[in-house]
Formats: sequence, C-alpha cells, structure tokens
Amino acid sequence: MTSTAKSGSANGQPKRSPLPISIMSQSLKGLSLLAAKIWKQLSQAESLEQEAQILMQLWQVQDDRVAAIDAHAELADQIDAEIAAVKARMEHLVSIHTKELARLVRWRESLDTTILRLNESGLVSSEAAGQSRRIRIKLNPPGCEIFNINEVPPDYITVKVVEERKPDKTKIKAAWSKGTPVPGTRVERKRRVIYEIAPTSLEQMKGEAQSAAKHSRR
Repeated sequence: MTSTAKSGSANGQPKRSPLPISIMSQSLKGLSLLAAKIWKQLSQAESLEQEAQILMQLWQVQDDRVAAIDAHAELADQIDAEIAAVKARMEHLVSIHTKELARLVRWRESLDTTILRLNESGLVSSEAAGQSRRIRIKLNPPGCEIFNINEVPPDYITVKVVEERKPDKTKIKAAWSKGTPVPGTRVERKRRVIYEIAPTSLEQMKGEAQSAAKHSRR
C-alpha cells in the first residue's frame, strides 16, 4: 500500500517557501562558516519552533562562546541588510503596480465618460442594446456639495460638540521617573539588543573591566 504525500510539515503547519537562491547566495558571502551554517538552517526551517531551536542550539552546542557571539551578531547585521533589500524591492513593485492600477482606473472611467458624452450629443440613447450586452444610463441618488458654509441658513446646520480626552503621556512618564506612578497607567522600559563591533584595543577593554569592578564594589 503506497502512502500519499501530504503537503506541510509533520506538526501540521504549512511548509514555508525557502528564501530565493539569489538572495541566499549573496547573503552567505560575508558570513563566517558558523553564521552561514545557521543561516542555511533557518532558511530550511518549517516552523517558528524550529527557528527558535536553531538559534538556541547556537548557544547550547557551541563550546566557543566568542564564536557564538560573533555568529549571532553577524546574522543580525545580515538580516538587517536583507530586510532593507526586500523593502526596496517591495517599494519598487508597489510603484509599478500603482502606476498600472491608475492606468486601468483611468481607462475604466473613460469608458463611462465616453458614453455620457455620446448620450449628451444624442448619438447614444439612455438605454442601448447590443447583441449580448446592454448599456443603461440612470441617475444616482442626489449628492450635495457645500461650497460656502457661511451662506447656509442655521436651520440646515447641525452643530456637534466633540470632547476629546487625551492623556498626557509625557507628563505621566515624568511623574513615573520621579517615583509617582499615575493610577490607570503602566510605564515600562523595554530592553533592546545592540550589535556592535568589538573593541580591538586591549587598553579599552581593560578600562571597561576596571570600571565594572569599581561599580560592583559599591
């Protein structure tokens, strides 16, 4: 009995498309062997769980912590570059499709304008039939345009008073920084990861270590 192949991964999640080869090959050029290996594994992962496991294994399996740090930071820089490249391509495609859409909309509006002009000149009646299709001209519901509100009589004016209550977040954060939490609010400082080039000067690293030691003794 032959088994039928099913699409998707073993955990039931749909299989994701891998990165295009052109993008992948360009991305691996500037990476170390370890970072390139992780990049390939990430591109072949079929679920979010697998991606998380791959990144954690970089730290759990790698005996050389320095190599893990470098690979992790290299991946961050490379992914940032890929994001920028993909966004640029998306903007280009959006620009192309926006122009194409505008052209199609213009053509569609021109069809209606042509019929209306022909009707006004008497060349096409308000209801014209072809062999399989029919064109009809009908009036839309009335629309109203206000060109000078000062001339509109008061009986035709509706006054709406809108009260907007907007918390002053700057003031709330200032109170929090002084140790006064504001009821009904929560202020938090989120952490962020910064990837930098490691200092090559031994004196600079020595100075940072001495500074950290002084703070720990306080």
